[in-house]
Amino acid sequence: MRYVNLGGSGDLDGDQVVSAIERACESDLRTALRLVARYSAYWWSNGLQDEAAAAAERVLSMLGRTVPVGLDEEYLLAVVHGAATAEQEQVELAQQIVLTTTGPFRYSVTVLLWSLVFGPFEPAAVVEDVLERNEGGDAWTRAAVELCRGYPGLTTAAPGDAVQALRTALGRFRMLEDRWGMFLALNGLRQVVDEPLDVITEAIRLAEELCLGDHTALLLCERAALYLRSGKLEDAQDDYSRALSIGEHADLPESVAAARIGLSRAARGSGNLPAARAHLSAVLALPDLDVAHHEAILELTALNASEASA
Repeated sequence: MRYVNLGGSGDLDGDQVVSAIERACESDLRTALRLVARYSAYWWSNGLQDEAAAAAERVLSMLGRTVPVGLDEEYLLAVVHGAATAEQEQVELAQQIVLTTTGPFRYSVTVLLWSLVFGPFEPAAVVEDVLERNEGGDAWTRAAVELCRGYPGLTTAAPGDAVQALRTALGRFRMLEDRWGMFLALNGLRQVVDEPLDVITEAIRLAEELCLGDHTALLLCERAALYLRSGKLEDAQDDYSRALSIGEHADLPESVAAARIGLSRAARGSGNLPAARAHLSAVLALPDLDVAHHEAILELTALNASEASA
């Protein structure tokens, strides 16, 4: 049996899922582990990664290094969700489960979550083997396999093949109305296509719909940089200003710094050198941002040169 249900929680809402897992941890760890696996798709489709991690970490803390008989994939999913705090031995057990599984995964979401979390650290041959074993699944799984096959850093696909795989994944996720899948496909595409402007623009729209403030700010800065290179200073300034507003509102210092550096470049390009200097001073006043400070100093050097030649 393959577990899909990517569109909702079934018979429990978010709080009920957490409560059910909490109760199961006290009385029946097998049930708790099954619940983590069962609601993996629900967490994915609703962007509840933090909730998934908290639930998985609780179950793993009770299970330790014991994989309940017959629940190998369920254990694997718990480790994937709780990877940030999982013990090294638990990660190794999860890796062994993947290597010893010969057929497709039973839960459709496993192939995507495993690929995104552990795939970048696995040999490309292992990733490709997992993808091949799951490429005959349902429509959602086939979309996920194409996404992973083209996603930068997961496989050794040639650039043209990666673009085709990601476009295929995007089309399939669009038909399934899976906005998270669409967003990931667009995020991968923007890194491999020659002309990413349209891709970034659609990704921004989806990031806003999904309330991904940090991603929205990042993508706005990236699109602004494209505008800046093509001489569209007003468009660049608009995007950088939006990114700055998001960063300040959501307390995202890296986004604030990136937006201000971009605004400085746009101001320098339009001849407003005092405004450019003010943005850089604001960046240098932000604490604990060594990379941004270095970039701001480089921009300040360029600004000084512009003033000297004026």
